[in-house]
Amino acid sequence: MSKTMPPQSNIKPLVLLLLGFFFWGMMAYLMGSMAIANGPNITDDFCFAWVGKEYGVFGGAYQYYIGWSGRYFGNVMLHLNPLIFSPDFGYFKWGTWIVMGLGLANALFLFKNIFQKPWWNATVIWSALVFQAIGWYTIPGFYEWYFWFSGLFYALSFQLVILFFNLYYFEKGVWIRYFILPLVLFLLIGSSEITMIFFSAVFGCIQLYRIIKNKRIEAELWVLGIVGVLGLAIVFLAPGNAIRATKHIALVDGLLEAAKSAIHQLYLFLKEPLFWLMNIWILLFGTGKKQAYTLSWPLFFGILGILTLGYYLSFLPISLALDETGIPNRTLSLLFMYLLLGSSYLSFVLHQKLTWSIPEKAQFPVQLLIMLLILPNMHFSKSAHLMATEISSGTAFQFAKEQKARFEALQHNPADQVEIPAIQTKSAFLFNEEISTDSSHLWCKCIAKYYGKKQVRLKNN
Repeated sequence: MSKTMPPQSNIKPLVLLLLGFFFWGMMAYLMGSMAIANGPNITDDFCFAWVGKEYGVFGGAYQYYIGWSGRYFGNVMLHLNPLIFSPDFGYFKWGTWIVMGLGLANALFLFKNIFQKPWWNATVIWSALVFQAIGWYTIPGFYEWYFWFSGLFYALSFQLVILFFNLYYFEKGVWIRYFILPLVLFLLIGSSEITMIFFSAVFGCIQLYRIIKNKRIEAELWVLGIVGVLGLAIVFLAPGNAIRATKHIALVDGLLEAAKSAIHQLYLFLKEPLFWLMNIWILLFGTGKKQAYTLSWPLFFGILGILTLGYYLSFLPISLALDETGIPNRTLSLLFMYLLLGSSYLSFVLHQKLTWSIPEKAQFPVQLLIMLLILPNMHFSKSAHLMATEISSGTAFQFAKEQKARFEALQHNPADQVEIPAIQTKSAFLFNEEISTDSSHLWCKCIAKYYGKKQVRLKNN
């Protein structure tokens, strides 16, 4: 029988893979199930759907560009709202599933390159699953990233950053480096202001260091530089920025406000156990083997400074221009994931520079211990608890049933002025903002425009 059993060295990664799949699979099941009950959010979704129907996807993106925001690619994504193509709410579940699938594929591609192993390798799959799941369990804007169609571009923005660095550091093909990579860069810069600022600060400083060190600018950097400057110019010169930037504050006060927000949010991020467990794993094990790493300590602290700079600068738009009541959770989620990426790289560098390593016999027990510490964090996720409660109680599906019924009734109502009933089932996870009894409210006006009515408002009880 011993001859038929797999070697112990092959069993260990399979054990970790099984635990990682359980950690990932619990949230994936909840997300996939909840997505079935997902539908359009009263906030923004009907507005983008109406504008998209009226002007087309790119025409709608242009209207948004001149009237609100310079994020040109994000504007296109917003106007791909399923309602543009069909009034059937059922298509909204695909947005969640697609973003989940793209994130996993991107993670598999990343760890395949990091470990230099086939994508079906147990370690590659385990790493991809755990990395994606840590984001799911920790980001504060979970609903806005995965269940609000007008917020999906935040998750896609983050995936573009991973894809860019993955291609930049691991792919050498001329077609990729001179066409695909610049295209990803262009889309990345136009996806989100936060991503644009953070990425530009980090990548720009790294390239400036390379130019100074090598005393020359490589051909591909010229291409990336031109594309990057073009993208930044399109964003900054957008007419809509002046309309959106309603906050007027003194420069020094804005800089101080950004610093306070950055420090406060960093404190909240560092309270996340999964943040530390992931970095401890990387610090102790890296990619499984030591490699020659010439990064000096001054350069290490330089990279730390660059990441800190990018993180701080990302708070400036809200502190100086955007009149937001607090920092939206979807924005904080982006910043958290960028901190997770940056700290993971720094932990890897430290692992390479450490002169000691855990004895081989002790490695698997330590890995198993860390994984067993990771698993309980499933039970501390507010998003997971809400989804599990609403799925088991049937609340989410009853909510979706009522929402679909009232909008189908609105669609087939021949009257020009329509009152729609309030939803009786209240969901704690899916959107909980109701339309107004005032037909002049923006959400009411957008719904009326979308369904071709003169007025739509909530029925007074």
